Amino acid sequence: MRQNSTITYMGPFRLLLLIPLFFAVLTPSKASLNFVYADSIIQEAIADTIIPGAVFCVVDNHEIVYLQAYGNRRVCPEQELMTTNTIFDLASVSKPIGAGTAMLLLCAEGKANVNDFVAQYIPHYHSDVKIHHLMTHYSGLPAYMNATRLDSIFASRNISPDQYPNRMIDTIARCKRPSAVGEKYRYSCLNFISLQRVVESIVGMDINSYLRSTLYADLGVNMGWLPDSTLLDCIAPTECQQDNCLHSEVHDPLARVMMRGISGNAGIFATAQEVAKWAIWFMQLPPEVRENGCQAGLWTDTVSTSMGEQQRCRHTGYTGTSVTIMPQSGRVVVLLTNRVHPKDEHSLADLRRKLNDWLIP
Repeated sequence: MRQNSTITYMGPFRLLLLIPLFFAVLTPSKASLNFVYADSIIQEAIADTIIPGAVFCVVDNHEIVYLQAYGNRRVCPEQELMTTNTIFDLASVSKPIGAGTAMLLLCAEGKANVNDFVAQYIPHYHSDVKIHHLMTHYSGLPAYMNATRLDSIFASRNISPDQYPNRMIDTIARCKRPSAVGEKYRYSCLNFISLQRVVESIVGMDINSYLRSTLYADLGVNMGWLPDSTLLDCIAPTECQQDNCLHSEVHDPLARVMMRGISGNAGIFATAQEVAKWAIWFMQLPPEVRENGCQAGLWTDTVSTSMGEQQRCRHTGYTGTSVTIMPQSGRVVVLLTNRVHPKDEHSLADLRRKLNDWLIP
């Protein structure tokens, strides 16, 4: 069955008009991909207890052609089967889908430019850092900060938790940087927490409200930060800590403790189909829009294919999530797992590499 939908939201998205999105769920005959192989390596990862389960979604020629659930979404304290409508904590895949996408849109609308200095939007920020330094991880900022330590410091100063996000931004703005701006690539969650604040200063609302009321609504997806409590039964738990598994709370400590659940570095919850719909939208943007928006913060490289050199855009998430996009061939692989459930013990590097190689036409 084929469902056609078109982005028709006109308001601030005038430069991203009428991009057709085509969704055809579970029609593998249209693809030239060997799903048996993909199934087997995912099932092998489950058998080796690397992951408890997974949802796998494939896009070919800009259409969803395969959607499959495997294993369990919960194994502790009891087993619960994985389903294709399972909602996952996307972890760092939130970076491109959230703050990265918001900035891409604002740049396309002329409300921001990646060459703007961040200090234009965040007072007292490092004066030499531009937006593109945040999006490409060349700001010189540290990779991370210890949330437990910050929580202790803020509590000792009688700072209320609702003020933690503002104080977190202030801390990033005055922190010591390990390297100079533009000198060294250092993947940093602090970059996208800063980018979130840039977006919010432009749109005048929190980033969750902004994206849910604009692009996500247009795409017909319910993804976003702070999932509604009515969705709890569909959400995959993550790590079990002190006899309690994190469930509908973001796994990342900075996002959960310091940013109160809405954070540019992590915290979006979504299904595999919702991530795939976003990826189809992203692929069909004009290349110059993607480039001018620094590819929404996706990692990009060039790979050799049967049709010549092609661009590949991808991102991973600590909880066991990943999306890989090949805009020229119209192919996407979305693999959502909760590999940190019940314990954070295994790497998905080999599984992701095999699926990414499999995707190349």
